[in-house]
Amino acid sequence: MRTALRLLTRVLSAILLLTLVGISWLWWANRDIPVETLELRYGGDNLQQLNIDGVQLRYKVEGTGPPLVLIHSHFYNMRQWQPWVDKLSEKFTLIRYDLTSHGLTGPDPSEDYSRQRGTDLLDALLQHLEVDRAAIVGSSTGGALAWYYAARFPDKVSHLVLINAPGMPRVTNKYMETPLPDWFGYVLYLLPESLFRPFLQAPVVDNTLITAKLLEEFHRMYRRQGNRMAEFHRLRAWERGDITTTLERITAPVLILWGEENPQLPVEHAEQYAQALKNADRIKIHIYPEIGHVIPLEAPARSAADTAVFIEGSYLE
Repeated sequence: MRTALRLLTRVLSAILLLTLVGISWLWWANRDIPVETLELRYGGDNLQQLNIDGVQLRYKVEGTGPPLVLIHSHFYNMRQWQPWVDKLSEKFTLIRYDLTSHGLTGPDPSEDYSRQRGTDLLDALLQHLEVDRAAIVGSSTGGALAWYYAARFPDKVSHLVLINAPGMPRVTNKYMETPLPDWFGYVLYLLPESLFRPFLQAPVVDNTLITAKLLEEFHRMYRRQGNRMAEFHRLRAWERGDITTTLERITAPVLILWGEENPQLPVEHAEQYAQALKNADRIKIHIYPEIGHVIPLEAPARSAADTAVFIEGSYLE
């Protein structure tokens, strides 16, 4: 009996040791990356930095013409818009930036990741750039910030473009509705790059778009100092509720772009947005066949062209 007990103790001790070694290795292999290292690799030309209430906001301003603000999708960063910049820089002054908890910008010291805070930061950036009125484009989570900004500051928005924007009612997901426990933020430090491939592939129709280069960039930006715990705070603060009264305050012309095969937000939401935008100057909807949730990645040229036509048509009217 004593021999069996000693054997069991040794086995459990060995398992515990291996577990601790495995966790330690994952923690080290996926350790934080200094923002200076990431800036050298991904910053590129024209990268600027602005301190807004403690947030070190990274942004770029490129091109000539009327101002057009580009707000990226959740988990991505402003580099998502490079195909749009390449196509539209001769028509518009393109303003893009990394949201807090994303890319090079990093965490918000206030730990406030609400739409109110997000639009405060955007407004401060535009004031710094002396932009009184601009067209606003937002993809996914960026779309929620775009419509919230347009509702808060209707006189500052000339046009609004919503790309697969969240906010419409949908079937409840019991897992998403469950509050995240305090320890969950530390789990984010253990996730290796390989786990992110299926995560990135899930929202798109063409899996080949998730290249090894994109996967590496995504994971490295995710490991930017402070981003993981900041993302945990953002997830815990995810805002739910009826947004129709907010949308009614929007008066700008609105273009709605939606992927017909969007696995996260069904295509019916595009029409629901159109119905809720009761006071918009006008509304146009583009539905993209065989496209999923990340339109700036899946259909960059088409979506950029459709946006340009919509905005330029308004300017010519």
